[in-house]
Amino acid sequence: MIEDEQFQIRNEFENYLQYWVLNMFAKGQRGIFPEMSMANIPNETADMGSMYLGRIIYGASRGCLILKTDQYKPLADLAFEMLIEFKNPLGGYYWGRKYNMEWLNDADNVNMAQAFVLYGLAEYVRLKNTPQVNQMIDEQIDFIGSTLKDNSDSYYLDGFNEQWARGKTMTRSFATHFHIMEALVKVYENRKEAKIKNSIQTLLHIILDRFIDQKNYFCIHRFTEDWHMLPNENWAGHNAECSWVICHAARVVNDKKLIEKTEEIAVLMINEVVKSARDKTNGGYANLISENGVQEQNKSWWPQAEVVLGLLNVYKITGDISYKSLANNQIAYIQKYFVNDLGEWNTGVNQKGEPLQDTPQIFFWKSMYHTVRYYDFLLTDD
Repeated sequence: MIEDEQFQIRNEFENYLQYWVLNMFAKGQRGIFPEMSMANIPNETADMGSMYLGRIIYGASRGCLILKTDQYKPLADLAFEMLIEFKNPLGGYYWGRKYNMEWLNDADNVNMAQAFVLYGLAEYVRLKNTPQVNQMIDEQIDFIGSTLKDNSDSYYLDGFNEQWARGKTMTRSFATHFHIMEALVKVYENRKEAKIKNSIQTLLHIILDRFIDQKNYFCIHRFTEDWHMLPNENWAGHNAECSWVICHAARVVNDKKLIEKTEEIAVLMINEVVKSARDKTNGGYANLISENGVQEQNKSWWPQAEVVLGLLNVYKITGDISYKSLANNQIAYIQKYFVNDLGEWNTGVNQKGEPLQDTPQIFFWKSMYHTVRYYDFLLTDD
């Protein structure tokens, strides 16, 4: 990336982080708002989630490390303090909490929260390397391995209740395997432990063998416990995200065979995303696609970011300038239609690029993750 472009991206990232510092502290309550409307009005009664907090810990910590400042550390510290309140006495962390302090559980997705807690802590420890943070990382790794993993094999199960007992329907999901792997990669970058490396390699093989369709190169989201595929939606965002994250994981553990395999599949996945999800008329990429074409009119923030990273990763693999050109076009689209005047990203836009007003700009599923990784990749990836 040339110097002027990098300056613009850095400035965008600083504005984004500054938005969070200036707007998301519930100062009278020593907390962070769980939701913010498109009109920049906080909703203090919205649900708060451990995944939401884990992503803030990651994003604020990463911002400090990339930009070499402590300016965003108070946000990371406060999210960390709030996360501690979400500790489940039986291990791991609760999925969410209502405003009235009632705990919430989402059996299909609570494992994903465990992964993002670990992901956030693994970044935070680089900012605040204390015995407490390291102990929480160790405990979370042990919990994920002992409770979420099937005792009979290397796969993980979804469907647990708040007591971590099996629910009525147990499943196996892409999200759990993928995000646990991603979190372990973060840990391994700090601690070059053979056990963690082995877990990452095992998960990469599982994702490649089980969760990527080998004919059409898209992510399969969920199976029954005995590996019967459940009804699946084809998401271009997940396909693009998966394509570059698996390559990054293989490179971090320096497994030459997995590097070769992930790079080969990444090119195929991104080619399918460009073919099926790219809006040649209006710009950007749809998320929900099928063999019959695009299945939605509006565009969501996170696939836009992941497509850029997927394209740049494939450009790195192939040297084909057309991928870089597509990525640059997509960056320009994001800057024009998604980065708003306040510094945050619009959650979604319509075909004309107009922001959708009926979805908050920050909420349970949208905090400092896809956006921060986008800026991280653009500012630090060689």
